[in-house]
Amino acid sequence: MSVSVSYLPRVWMGSQISTRLLPSKIRPLSAHIKLTENCQARCISCDYWKTRWPESINTERAIHLVNECSGSGIRSLRLTGGEPLLRKDMFQVLKQAKTSSFKNIIIQTNGLLLKKLHKEVNESPITKVAVSVDGLEKTNDLIRGINGYFGLALEGIRLLRGKEVALSVTLNKISAQELGRLKEVANDVGAKIETNILSRSLFFLKDADMASMWPEGADAAEIERFVRDELKRPGYEVEYIRRYYNHEAMAEPPCVLGFLQVFVLSSGDVLTGCYPLKPVGNIMKDSLETILASEAYYIQSLAMLRRECPGCTCGVESSLAMKHAASSAVFELSQLITGQSGRKREEAMGVAPAENPSRP
Repeated sequence: MSVSVSYLPRVWMGSQISTRLLPSKIRPLSAHIKLTENCQARCISCDYWKTRWPESINTERAIHLVNECSGSGIRSLRLTGGEPLLRKDMFQVLKQAKTSSFKNIIIQTNGLLLKKLHKEVNESPITKVAVSVDGLEKTNDLIRGINGYFGLALEGIRLLRGKEVALSVTLNKISAQELGRLKEVANDVGAKIETNILSRSLFFLKDADMASMWPEGADAAEIERFVRDELKRPGYEVEYIRRYYNHEAMAEPPCVLGFLQVFVLSSGDVLTGCYPLKPVGNIMKDSLETILASEAYYIQSLAMLRRECPGCTCGVESSLAMKHAASSAVFELSQLITGQSGRKREEAMGVAPAENPSRP
């Protein structure tokens, strides 16, 4: 089942003009699947590693889930966690599932196992590897809690072949002054930089050391400069980041993620593209298609538009793009379904692409 060409325009009209103009059925463009939420890193910016997470989705159900995503018209699949490479059957799932319809298959990894598993990654249908790196060597290893993390991740990246590669950087105080040099490192290994914004309302951040991470003063200013001048992000994104980190009052954009992304946790719980809100179903009880078509899914997605939630910064780029211009929204969101390279998008639109990483 394909997504109608009118779907994104209807989401834009429904989120900015009247909810009566929204699509009658939700057809997410992207699925974020956590086959495991266990992680071997010890990040000060995340709590995942402090818990031993059960993995309820067995190999057979995981294969069927990927097939369901494809059958629902989803064209971008992101395997995240925890650390997805800890899931021993992940490559078996990708090999046996029907993946040919996906424009993008992205793995969000800490990179600690990339060197060991680079052959499997290279031979898989994965199109993009996003590696969580938050600074240069000493800074990154401090934030990530593993000595040698930075070097091992880069070793793994250098062994990748035929994959788009990105360094996923959470914008923070500790590494703020290193961002320019980190971009040079990324360029040296053929990677681009993607950014995340710190959030205080995600369940896997509740005990994180936010005080040491939150940028202020010169650090916040350097982050603003980097995003504006080196990443060439749209002005409304730069303004949002500046005001957000400086604790300035601002009107949050309607959150459109309920209509764009679906999350599946390792427990089988399904989320409407939002971590703070409660699950609206479980794939161990119902099919993904049934859950996507449910009243609960639609009602919660509408609530997200109205910001009836604790609020977070996940995917805020998409919501900002929808708020500021239809043309910007189509550009920002098209990467979920087109699979174009960043360079092609830049040439076509005259601006730099953004990603929507969902990662701890």
